[in-house]
Amino acid sequence: MATDSPDATTPARLAPAMVKHLRITGLWVTFVVIVIVSIQLALPDVVTVGPTWLVPFIELIGIPIIFLLMFFGGEHPRVVQGAMSAFLLLLVLASVMNAVLLLLSLLTGFTEQGGLLLFAGFGVLIINVLSFGLVYWWADAGGPVLRAGGRPTTPDFLFPQQGMDGMADWKPGLLDYLFTAYTNIIAFSPTDTMPLTKRVKVLFAVQSSTAVLTIVVTLSRAINLIGPTPPAS
Repeated sequence: MATDSPDATTPARLAPAMVKHLRITGLWVTFVVIVIVSIQLALPDVVTVGPTWLVPFIELIGIPIIFLLMFFGGEHPRVVQGAMSAFLLLLVLASVMNAVLLLLSLLTGFTEQGGLLLFAGFGVLIINVLSFGLVYWWADAGGPVLRAGGRPTTPDFLFPQQGMDGMADWKPGLLDYLFTAYTNIIAFSPTDTMPLTKRVKVLFAVQSSTAVLTIVVTLSRAINLIGPTPPAS
């Protein structure tokens, strides 16, 4: 006998308040993508893939996908969800490539000023946090639409609030995932939020490994470039 009940991966029709929340979140996600694009454009050519405009242009293409997902209350084709997943994967790959190219440029004799090198390293780290934070936000428990509708799948993260009395209705937001990504590159390990699934543990390992290489190599090379000021003759 046929049934009209949705499966666990199909977003139910959301309440107006949840639709409004998703739309606001979509605006913030768009802002984060614009910040990533702006930093990509400002990075030195040696740490970018292809022409300076190529990766930022591709990243800007993802903004219409965000609007489709967030502004239609979760009622969208699976192909749009797949496009969003591919877009966020692109952000992460671009972030990792920035770090790899920065490392290669340092090992092959980056001759720019130490200040420019520090800016490049700092920019790569910011892109790292924002890109991985968006992936965590999108991947956890089936995605933001299912979480907002109270129909999450298996959680990928355990936030401390989820184990506290009186916070049964608490749901993580975009800022929580960005903060998780930030603490992962600062502590190089989980802090208050724990990864639960294998895929997120792999993402954590990739993010923290990329960050530690960026920090250590950039700082050591920048110190050598800046060097002590020679005494006046």
